[in-house]
Amino acid sequence: MQDGATPALPAPPSRPRLGVLLRHAGAITERQLSVALASQRESGCRLGEEIRRLGYAGGDVVLRGLAAQHNAKYLSSFDVARLTRGPSRLPVEMVRALRLVPFDFDAESGLVHVICAAPVPRAAVRALRSLTGWTAEVYLVADDVWDRALAAYTAPEGAERLVTAARGVDEAAAVVAETASTDRSVTMRLARWEQFAWVRVEGPVHVANVLVPAMEETCQVAPTAQ
Repeated sequence: MQDGATPALPAPPSRPRLGVLLRHAGAITERQLSVALASQRESGCRLGEEIRRLGYAGGDVVLRGLAAQHNAKYLSSFDVARLTRGPSRLPVEMVRALRLVPFDFDAESGLVHVICAAPVPRAAVRALRSLTGWTAEVYLVADDVWDRALAAYTAPEGAERLVTAARGVDEAAAVVAETASTDRSVTMRLARWEQFAWVRVEGPVHVANVLVPAMEETCQVAPTAQ
């Protein structure tokens, strides 16, 4: 476990709603939950944010409940200075699309530690595993912490970059394949999550990535020597 990481509350098998879980843990009362739900319908805020806004529970308590709901670990605090260590080779655009900010990476084991805001983007975690072989250990953080971390993340030196426009998955794959043509043997992989598709080509010398937003006409691609 990472320094400062706190195990989540045990999540019941039925994965109850956040309000029910907090009520069951004694963090809020039944009346407070009712008031928060009614207030939420007017404000449009997420329930956890509404509970914090009303002063019924602190941010750490809500974060702990969210971690229990999603069966994840969480970090009650996070120093964004940790992102300067160059934890992975992911470009900024890919990190933003995945909504997973890496902060520690063990190249030997392929284990990458990432933070995210609730809910855990499990489809993105699977895409990361499928295309890179890396195993992501996910930690929930508060929304404002995640926003600061995302803004602070910069791709380390030698990171794979995304620079050439392409339209659609087929054209993107063709561009990547042409880019990797200097390698005699390449492997192409495709993963999808939410509104994105990610095409990755790996060869003995070059790695190329294409990120295709399903609702956009363009994506980015570039080879990177490794």
